[in-house]
Amino acid sequence: MLSLSCLRFARRVLLPALLLALSLLFVLPAISQAHAILLRSDPSRDARLRTAPSQVRMWFSEELNPTFTTAVVVNAKNQRVDAHDAHVAPGNALEMDVSLQPNLPPSVYIVIWRTQSAADGHVLRGSFIFNVTLPDGTVPRPNGALPGQDALGGVSSGTSTGQLDGPTLFNLLMVTLVDLGAVFWAGAQLWRSFVLQLIDSESSAQITIYQSVEQRFDSLFSLPTLILLLLANIGVLVGQALYLTGNQWSQAFNPVLLSGLITAGHFGTYWIMRQIVILVAILLGAYMWLVRQRSALLQNLLSWANLLLALALLIAITLSGHAAAVSSDVLVYSVLVDWLHLLAAALWIGGMMYIATIYLPVLKDCVPVERVRSLLTTLSHYSPVAIVAVIIMSISGPFNATVHMTSWDQLLNTVYGRVLIVKVLLVGALLLTSALHVGILRPRLTKDYKKYLSLRTAIPPATPIYDTPDRGEEPPEQAEVPSQDESTLVTAQEVKQLEVQVTRQAQRLTSVLRWEPLLGIAVLICTGLLNVFASTLLPPTPPQSPATPVKAFTKTVKTSDNKFTVTLSISPNRAGPNTFTVSVLNSNGQPDTNLGVSLYTSMLDMDMGTDTVNLQPDNKGHFSATGDLNMSGNWEIRIQIRAPDNTLHETKVRLFTSF
Repeated sequence: MLSLSCLRFARRVLLPALLLALSLLFVLPAISQAHAILLRSDPSRDARLRTAPSQVRMWFSEELNPTFTTAVVVNAKNQRVDAHDAHVAPGNALEMDVSLQPNLPPSVYIVIWRTQSAADGHVLRGSFIFNVTLPDGTVPRPNGALPGQDALGGVSSGTSTGQLDGPTLFNLLMVTLVDLGAVFWAGAQLWRSFVLQLIDSESSAQITIYQSVEQRFDSLFSLPTLILLLLANIGVLVGQALYLTGNQWSQAFNPVLLSGLITAGHFGTYWIMRQIVILVAILLGAYMWLVRQRSALLQNLLSWANLLLALALLIAITLSGHAAAVSSDVLVYSVLVDWLHLLAAALWIGGMMYIATIYLPVLKDCVPVERVRSLLTTLSHYSPVAIVAVIIMSISGPFNATVHMTSWDQLLNTVYGRVLIVKVLLVGALLLTSALHVGILRPRLTKDYKKYLSLRTAIPPATPIYDTPDRGEEPPEQAEVPSQDESTLVTAQEVKQLEVQVTRQAQRLTSVLRWEPLLGIAVLICTGLLNVFASTLLPPTPPQSPATPVKAFTKTVKTSDNKFTVTLSISPNRAGPNTFTVSVLNSNGQPDTNLGVSLYTSMLDMDMGTDTVNLQPDNKGHFSATGDLNMSGNWEIRIQIRAPDNTLHETKVRLFTSF
């Protein structure tokens, strides 16, 4: 049978060793894609075929959830020409196929696809075109309707618009509640295992405080938090269904849809794992609530069981998130890094929530001297763990941000980027607040408390010390002091003044500790906002009408720093292959060809990702290359110029492309 001393020793070495070992993962590469993106297709993008194909085959970067992955094919008149049988290939979860109607006539055809990653549940939409030519090799051009619009029940349905509408608020609430609940409950288990139960105290008052802290969590917070987690996790599932149905509440609760989310793909598997862990934790919590009298060894074993459940819950959350959507060669590293980030959040933010809601209310009922003693003892054990957690979060946070961010300008020009800035500012405020009480308030309190104990010990036992009021008021002016030596009287007065000072300092420290978790909660709310806005990294753009007649697009703009004048030409400015040509003038108005020029094309009417076109000098003073504008509609072209000194200069152009 394990002794209590062995269990305590294991706790002392386990967490530092675990954090140190996992921190080594940051030196290893980790690449996150976060979506199932199209890698290639047959027919290929922009293919010109003399004979119509019988099917379209597509291969993606991640395994697909077959229940919610689909595709349609429409012709130039916006009529469906597929056989309504889009499906994931039986022998390859990376492939999706869709059959076509036989003997399709010459025309332009657009393939519009929607994928749901089996790893993290994220939905992505995209499209490409292929052509069936006339005998002379030309392709008929359409008139009238814009192909592809509403082909999947609204190409933009289910895609976040950057607005906090009802469905988006629902998703935000559920995701945030899961994060808050998991961080708080896991943080409580870590605090109990690596702070409270590692403090060796000979004071019966201190032992009583720690026992009261544990009882307060078990009786008032553990079960409600777990039940909230259970319901919020169900809400996350409904939120996924809401996203897939284009924000249709009536369809989001369809049992077939919900069961499909649960049974198909890794997301459903780890969602079930979350629920199982939470249910087991609820059973343990109910037992601990009903059976209050437990032996010390049983209490330790229950504590270990809850700790393991907390770590398993964080793992399940990680495996159903972005970290699982990576290539197999770095999957283990990516998941461990993301799990380590969650663990650090539980240690830091969850620990602060535990202090404010569980520990400090218990201290409120203690006499001031015992309150200060417990506060200094406990925080001295918690601070090293919290500091390590802060360092890990600071390192792993940028890794998580790179899942979506592809350029610096997205920080200011997108909802996702602006929320990320707010989150960084909140983390900075949290760091400053922590530095205030760790580096200033607590050292002062420790110094004065030690001085108080030293002076208090030097006073003869018969010398009275006024009972310090709980709120630190001055002692009554008319209090009677027995006649005694003048030096002893002065010492007693000094002790009393110092005691009042220590009490007030402790009150300031506890006030900071009570309000500090609010910043942590705000950080987790920002994390929820990043989750719901992850699929929209471009600001919404109002619809425009196609230009008549259609002609090549040309526009001259300046870079954001006004150092270059750029002329962009796109010909023929139709959906499909286009020739992109850029001319650059320096600040003196002279042509400059000693540069590197790249274009980044983004569809503004639907989430299709961003394509890159690297332009090459054409020996005529211009930079040129062929690229695709896959659909008719509104596009944004970001022009990036790299100077010989490796500085970047950028500008943006928006245009409407006809079919």
